[in-house]
Amino acid sequence: MKPMNLFFSILAATACVAQEPRLRLIIETDAGGDPDDEQSMVRFLAYANEFDIEGIIANRAVARERENRNPIRDGLGIVRAQVSAYGQCYPNLVKHDPRYPAPEQLLARTVAGYDDTDDGVQLILRAVDAPDPRPVWFCNWGTDHGSAVSCLKRALDRVLQERGPEGYAAFKSRLRLSSADAFREHTYTQAPPFPLWVDTFRPPVDGKRWYHRFSALTATAGGFDIERDVRTGHGPLGALYPTNTGLRQKEGDTMTFLYLVPTGMNDPDQPTWGSWAGRYGANDEQPGRPYYWANQADAWQGTTHRDNTLARWALALQNDFRARLDWCVADDYRKANHRPLAVLNGDRTRRILTLAAKPGETVTLTADGSSDPDGDGLVLTWFLYPEAGSFQGDIQLTGGHGETTSFTAPVVQKPETIHIVLQVEDNGQPPLCAYRRAVVTVAP
Repeated sequence: MKPMNLFFSILAATACVAQEPRLRLIIETDAGGDPDDEQSMVRFLAYANEFDIEGIIANRAVARERENRNPIRDGLGIVRAQVSAYGQCYPNLVKHDPRYPAPEQLLARTVAGYDDTDDGVQLILRAVDAPDPRPVWFCNWGTDHGSAVSCLKRALDRVLQERGPEGYAAFKSRLRLSSADAFREHTYTQAPPFPLWVDTFRPPVDGKRWYHRFSALTATAGGFDIERDVRTGHGPLGALYPTNTGLRQKEGDTMTFLYLVPTGMNDPDQPTWGSWAGRYGANDEQPGRPYYWANQADAWQGTTHRDNTLARWALALQNDFRARLDWCVADDYRKANHRPLAVLNGDRTRRILTLAAKPGETVTLTADGSSDPDGDGLVLTWFLYPEAGSFQGDIQLTGGHGETTSFTAPVVQKPETIHIVLQVEDNGQPPLCAYRRAVVTVAP
C-alpha cells in the first residue's frame, strides 16, 4: 500500500462516492404491525446516504394490538417518529458522509398510504413521472391484515384506467421491484410484466422462509450485540429498535434495501451475481418473466446451501451497521471508523469492472491505490465467485492475498464469464470491508 496523507485519503474516498449516481427508492411499510418493520427502518435510515429517497409510505392506519407495543398507535406517526430520531442524529451523520438527506426533506416525503388518503399514490405518480432518467426502485415491506392496499397497486390501477395500455406500459417500465408480492394482477397477469422483480422474501427451503433467515444468520455475527451496538449509547435512532418480535432481531424487510446497497461487488440489475442480501435465481413459478427469488446456493466453508449466499457476508454487513450507529453519536470524523476505498485496476468507483480475454491470456488484477480514510492498515483478499459466473471449470489465482493477483484464461467452446471479487478490509473498530468485482468474459 502506498501511504496517503489522511486528509487527502478522506477527500479521495468521499469524492469518488459522491460522484456516483444513486438509486431512486420508495419504501412502503406497514409499520404498526409486526415490529420488524421498525427494526428495518432503523437500519434503512442509517443507510439513507446511499439512496435518493423519493418517499416513505406508511400504509397501516391503526397499530396492531398486543403484537405492536409502540406507544404511537398509527403507522405514519411511528415512521415519522423514527425519521425525527434520525434528524437528531443528522448533525453527526453528515460529518461522516455529507450525502445524508436533510431530515426536513425526509419528513416531507414521509406520507400516509391509508385506503382513505391519496398521498401515497400521488407520491408514486410524481416520482415515476419525473423527468429523471433513472428508474424508481420500489420496496414493499408488507401489506398484511390490517394494512391498506399497496399504494403501488392503487397507482397502477389508476394509470391503467386513465392512460390506457400504452401509458400503463410506459409507466411500469420505469419501475424496479425489490419487494414482497403485493401488487396482484400487476405482477402476474397484466401485461407487460415488471422489468425486474427480486423477491427477497421467498421461497421456503427446508421449511424455512428466506426473510426469516436474516435474523438467524446475522444476529450475532462477529459478536454483534443489539443492545450494545444499537439500542444503547448510540443515540435516539438506535433506541427505537424494538425487540418484541418472534425472532428478536427479525428484520424481515431489511433485505429489500440491503440488496440495493452499493458495496462495490453487487449490481442490482444482476440478481444472480450476489449481494449483501444473498444471491437470487429465476423464479420458476414465473417462467419467461424477469422475476427472481432466493433459490440459489453457494459453496462456502465446506458446505453448499442457500444460507451461504447471505452468511458469507454476515460479519461484514453487521460491522458496517455498527459503524453507522457509531456515526450517530460521533461528533468528529476521527471518532469512528469508515469503509476503505477499494481500487481495482485503477478504477476508483464502486462499479463492476468488465474485462475480456482470450484462452491462454494472463488476466492481471491489481488493488494498487486502495486506501483507508482513517489511515488504518488494510488486508487485501481475492477470491473467485464461481456460482456467479458461467464458467464452472478450474481456475487458479496466483495469489489470494496482496496487492495483485492473476489467472490464465481457460480454453472455452463459447463465451464464458468468470467473477473475481476483491475484498479490502481495514483494521479499525469495527473492521470494515469494501469490495470490487471483476467480470471477465473469455471468448474462443
